[in-house]
Amino acid sequence: MHPVSRHRLSSESFAVLARGDGSAEITREFWVTEESRRILLLSTLLNEIASRPDTLGPLAPVDAVLAILTEAQASDPETFRSVLMEPGVGSGCAYALRRLHGGATSSAPLFVDLGVVHAFALAVAARAGLTWSARLPLRDGNAMIHTYGLARFPGSTPGDTVEASTEAGRIRIGDDLLVPADATDVEPEPGRPGWWSLRRVETGDSLRLSVWLDDLDPLRDLGDPVPPVRLDDDAFGRWQRLIADAWESLCRDYPADADAMAGGITAIVPLKHLPGWETRSASSGEAFGSVMVSEPPDATIMAVSLIHEYQHIKLGALLHLLQLTEPDDGRLYYAPWRDDPRPLGGLIQGIYAFFGIARFWRTRLQKVDGAEREITAFEYAYALQQTAESVRIGLDATTLTETGRILLTGLRQQVEEWQAKPMEAVGPAVERLARLTADSHRIGWRLRHFRPRDEEVAELAGHVGRLGETALGAAVIDPHPDLRWRQRIPAAARRLAVAADVVRPGGTDPVTVAENALLAQDPGSAREAFTGTLSGLDADGAPHVSDDEARAWVGLAMSLDAEGDRDAAAVLNERPDLVRAVFADPGVRRTTGPVELARRLAPVLARAK
Repeated sequence: MHPVSRHRLSSESFAVLARGDGSAEITREFWVTEESRRILLLSTLLNEIASRPDTLGPLAPVDAVLAILTEAQASDPETFRSVLMEPGVGSGCAYALRRLHGGATSSAPLFVDLGVVHAFALAVAARAGLTWSARLPLRDGNAMIHTYGLARFPGSTPGDTVEASTEAGRIRIGDDLLVPADATDVEPEPGRPGWWSLRRVETGDSLRLSVWLDDLDPLRDLGDPVPPVRLDDDAFGRWQRLIADAWESLCRDYPADADAMAGGITAIVPLKHLPGWETRSASSGEAFGSVMVSEPPDATIMAVSLIHEYQHIKLGALLHLLQLTEPDDGRLYYAPWRDDPRPLGGLIQGIYAFFGIARFWRTRLQKVDGAEREITAFEYAYALQQTAESVRIGLDATTLTETGRILLTGLRQQVEEWQAKPMEAVGPAVERLARLTADSHRIGWRLRHFRPRDEEVAELAGHVGRLGETALGAAVIDPHPDLRWRQRIPAAARRLAVAADVVRPGGTDPVTVAENALLAQDPGSAREAFTGTLSGLDADGAPHVSDDEARAWVGLAMSLDAEGDRDAAAVLNERPDLVRAVFADPGVRRTTGPVELARRLAPVLARAK
């Protein structure tokens, strides 16, 4: 295979990326750099297999694979490049390397994963019109051929292989399956193989989007191989409409983003919904151009998901060229969109993506009206708060490189411009609801993941009536064992942003009653209800807070802030874990309520800053 070249990103392109933007030209630059990286990935895998030939089991030696790849690259370089840059080739080769190095485990024989190079070689040979044959491994009875589809062999057993060949551009698998020349499926008859074609969605008028709708490739997800989940005709039609409608709105209202994405998104992978999640999406640095997303409720969410993931795709390509952080030092950070603590690299990925989300809603706010305008205003206000806070956290990190600092500084400047020019459509009521949502998540996160030092808790509890010059150290992050927790305010605030009658008093759950009062702008009643709930809890000293207790502490903090009790609110906002731990002391609970305790701890926290 041809050698790779060194690459440089121009200062002009970096300046565009540091504003959170992109362009068709930058997308083309990234394809060139990603091609070099993909060649290095493939070459590394081939070399490592060659050094351990026994790992291929019944498959053809790596020399045979390298020979056909070299011939294909020489005879039809564009075809070679197009197949090489398929997302599944990158994710498949990366997974195979992880298997070789023990970074991934599987019950499948190792040669099943290493056979990605044989499947890739078969696809390249077929597309280039060459003649070649090789045995392919079956994974759960299936063989994936990049850019073609999935051969299905019912009744196969683990470790089985199948002979595959190509001549004059047609592929034959086994004795009976001639891969269709068009994108048709072949349903298996008893004792015979079947075929599912990889299907493409194409849409757009002056600006075209052409993507695989990949429901087949076992390496289409982020982690370990997954089985195919074939979309039936109705589901495929829904996805076609969602993609087409989303692309139409992007071309109309976000032309610069659409221009950059048209050549940068090549595959969309439907993900299954998970309980407790709304629309979820993801992308992988090893599968440039692929967007994974669960079926969204409408085209707007599809459009924002594409914006979101293309931000990740751009940043992933940038990280292959430039170092934004020093080596991971183990520190973890708060990311306003995540329930778990994140390393700095993960935080920066989220910052870049949520900057794009905030920009999406900001633009949309100028295009819609009615109830849609209200929810758009809420989403923009909330995303802007998340982005502004996370940029501040990122810029405070000591392991940020100078390049990383320049990137985040550019994003901060954009965010500050937006904040300096508030949009009329985001009124005070929506701003308040967005702030409650952001505060609810941050306080709950700190309550779950901050851990007070035992000696500090003991000293504060023993001297709660006369804290004097008690010293307080920085919070320690001790991740809660459960990834997610039950929250109600974010969903209720969203509903309230478009329907003022959704929050009603009453009900039997005291925490819900208190949250309703807070949302209805009755912080005094909310504070009393939250205080009563916390005072009535058993002080069992559990190291990890329960969801209902967390909701009560979070609600108390926000109620105090709404009432103007800034000192007590600040303590519960910044160190709710400390207040909770001290309040759990039996002596403290007998003499001091949670609000009074927070007020007494305020000067201690102020001295620690």
